[in-house]
Amino acid sequence: MNCPSQLNEVIYQVDKYAEVWEQLIQQLNKDIALVGLTDIELQTKITPEELWNGLQPIFSELMHKRTASFIHLLYRIDIHEKEIQDLMRHDDFLERLVYRVVERSFQKIYWRSVYM
Repeated sequence: MNCPSQLNEVIYQVDKYAEVWEQLIQQLNKDIALVGLTDIELQTKITPEELWNGLQPIFSELMHKRTASFIHLLYRIDIHEKEIQDLMRHDDFLERLVYRVVERSFQKIYWRSVYM
């Protein structure tokens, strides 16, 4: 598998990196399921824009109604508390958080492609 080192390459060339994009969505689904959020499953054939637009309301609901599960998800994906606090200083906190979660999931895919 040809995996670029930057998420933006995948986002802007989804057709070229379709396999990487699908693995990224699968990784997100895996992390979401592993923290017990089995009622959430992302479709693997969505565009980056659809992913962003879909994750924002999901994350908003989790933050407000299922906080413990949301914190567990961020821990599982490896988003540190300090990083979350830094992101919270921005008006577009949710957008930045979604991007960071997707970016961390992409990094798992990338490093797996390098070392396997």
